[in-house]
Amino acid sequence: MHTGITTSTWRDYVADHRAPAPRPGYDPDTGRKTWDPDTVRAWHAGRPGQGARTDLTYLPSTSGQPVFINPTTITTATLLRDLTHAAGATITKTALRHHWAQRFPDHDEPPPLPQPTRDTPSIPTTRQITKALGALTRLGAIHHDRRHITITDHTLLTQIANLPLA
Repeated sequence: MHTGITTSTWRDYVADHRAPAPRPGYDPDTGRKTWDPDTVRAWHAGRPGQGARTDLTYLPSTSGQPVFINPTTITTATLLRDLTHAAGATITKTALRHHWAQRFPDHDEPPPLPQPTRDTPSIPTTRQITKALGALTRLGAIHHDRRHITITDHTLLTQIANLPLA
């Protein structure tokens, strides 16, 4: 194959409907499906590349670097948005943790997040909340110190809160 994809990988792509559609009919000499070379080249050029995580959401930080947005970050942004109504509002981290506990009351032990098979995250650990707050800080939505969280951009916080949970 002229794109560097092995035959067995191409068969997997075709079986999983990840490859472009074949030409109508079959090759008269081999009796197999055929693909237009230009269509396959264009499809291959548009692929994200080896190791690319297309299942993740990234947003640019204030410095232009991508920031990973996981389900914990999205839910944290949602809870902060619900607790505050404008930029400049400040809440305690304890209030955020209590809001997490109220939202997900039936969980005793928090499993590790993110969990790609779940629609909604469980109660995260303190470290996971801290990572989510760090991501929101790098994006410029909040500023936080040891005990307090200050909303710096409520519009951005709402935008992150409205992202779909993976």
